[in-house]
Amino acid sequence: MKNYRGILNTPRPDKPVENPKAVLITGATSGIGWATTLLLASLGHKVIAIGRREDRLKELQTATEGMLGEVMTLQGDVTDGEKMLQLMAEGLAHFGRLDVLIANAGIAHRGLLVESNWADLETVLRTNIDGVLHSVRACVPAMRASGGGHIITISSVTAVATGPGAGIYSASKSAVDALARALRVELEADHIWVTNIWLGQTHTELAQRRLGTPGKVASKLPTMTPEKVAARIVWAMERRQRVIILRPLDRLIIWGGRLFPRILEKIMYRVYR
Repeated sequence: MKNYRGILNTPRPDKPVENPKAVLITGATSGIGWATTLLLASLGHKVIAIGRREDRLKELQTATEGMLGEVMTLQGDVTDGEKMLQLMAEGLAHFGRLDVLIANAGIAHRGLLVESNWADLETVLRTNIDGVLHSVRACVPAMRASGGGHIITISSVTAVATGPGAGIYSASKSAVDALARALRVELEADHIWVTNIWLGQTHTELAQRRLGTPGKVASKLPTMTPEKVAARIVWAMERRQRVIILRPLDRLIIWGGRLFPRILEKIMYRVYR
């Protein structure tokens, strides 16, 4: 694995990657999306960065000025299918092709399923599931026209290891895994590969901005930095892997959820209660 970690805190490369790609990334205004956009631009890739917050998009545009790559920031919401088609068309008109989609946009929630506000639950489902579908449906025609491509989806270890109050988020990430599996088969003939990343706890704004009960990441579980995740996403762009799990701990959680669900349920109850 190339050592992309920490590249944002080191002098910028003096030459771009050999084969720069045109990449569309959603959820680019914070956390993993922000870090991944900066890393891609520093390496010379062309990036269509999509997010909802106009002020953060302006900050991102400024932060990437002078880098080897080029970043085009566009404001939009992944829950709006027509808007995603429009943004994809704008990006394609500018860069002329699309090689990679990083379907990163997502939102978290904390609250009991029966008692939570339905509007909050629906927002999570529309963002984390519909948002992936809208992004994929907008990008696949451009990838077909380019002769193929790569879709990277972001799931979570909570898909198989949920806890009290995290049910709707876990369900949405389980759906993302199912979508990735189906898309990998459906798009194989188009030379479009699909990689699903099973993400463990990462220290971003996700917890502070979550719906329901806001807060912080679970203190009893170690966290990763968004830069570490960004490095692995960029690494994944150069390979064809079905699933990527970043840490041994995350792999242990996933297998524990599948093989010893009752034991893991008790553990997750203590973590999330």
